[in-house]
Amino acid sequence: MITLLFLVGCSPSAEDIATAINSKNPVMREDGAKIAQNYADPVVEKALIGVIADSSAPVRLNAIESLAEIEATTAGPALVDRLQHDDQPKVRRAAADALGRLKVKESVAPLVEYVHSFGPEDRDQLAGVWALGSIGSEGLPATDKQVVLDCLGTLRDTTTDKYVKWQATAALRTLK
Repeated sequence: MITLLFLVGCSPSAEDIATAINSKNPVMREDGAKIAQNYADPVVEKALIGVIADSSAPVRLNAIESLAEIEATTAGPALVDRLQHDDQPKVRRAAADALGRLKVKESVAPLVEYVHSFGPEDRDQLAGVWALGSIGSEGLPATDKQVVLDCLGTLRDTTTDKYVKWQATAALRTLK
């Protein structure tokens, strides 16, 4: 915590943040990845992408959240990898959210797979459903658009959970 306060209080450079993110010390990596959300800089973005598969779940989570916050458009493939392969549900959920915030069109198929990995009543899928709606259908190939429509339509029609139904309906409204 003292390290975090020191870094924030002294207005570190992007290089300082990247150094913290790449530290051997997991607490420094965690703090650096969290603070990085205030540094939309290519050096920081590269460092965050470099730790997105870190052995520490808090580092991965902070890196993902910071990448979304700084609108890191180059992070799509790394985020898809976390969505598909991370062992922590919180990290996968954060990756789904980040993919939606960044509107990564290439993530549609993995997001559909993510949503299908839950039962129709499971609220843990909400980030994936929201992300599909956020990405929308503009610029999607017809086959991807149809897969998204089928996924969301089926989910809306099969769930009895009012939050899942509402989010699926809201996501469907974004598809043209």
